[in-house]
Amino acid sequence: MNPYLSVVNQRLYCSSQLLEQLASAGCNVRPMLELALCQSVLYQLESCYRFYLREVASTYRCRQPEQIHSVPELIAALQLMGKHPAEASELANLEQQSDSWLCRLLAAHRQMLTVQQEQLSGQSPIAVVQIASEAEPQQLNAELLNSWQEAFSELIERHRQHMLEC
Repeated sequence: MNPYLSVVNQRLYCSSQLLEQLASAGCNVRPMLELALCQSVLYQLESCYRFYLREVASTYRCRQPEQIHSVPELIAALQLMGKHPAEASELANLEQQSDSWLCRLLAAHRQMLTVQQEQLSGQSPIAVVQIASEAEPQQLNAELLNSWQEAFSELIERHRQHMLEC
């Protein structure tokens, strides 16, 4: 049994629970609570993605899947074994396509971390933060995060079906 399968499922479940909280609060949610919930969903999805890379590595019997943190590392580990699975190629393509849900999800996560780091290192107690990102900053909201979560869930389900056949 793949040890990462349950971790990936747990992260997906947590993200869906947080999205349900956002939906149930509706218009009555306070702005800071909405931000906290949105950032939490983003964290769960990005973390899920990192564990999913390890799940793929483990499924294809890479020696040290716990050391996989990125698609290039996954592809390199698989190539060492003489394997070139479509799952890794699809993930690499999604990361590189600037309009894909995965590229936007990862960019939003980097942007969130960058803003937090800049705020921590600001000189004044009320620092003005200029966000410079590779694309127009994405405003997180329940609808956007829900679409990313659905796309990711569909991708995982499709990949798992294919990996079972291998």
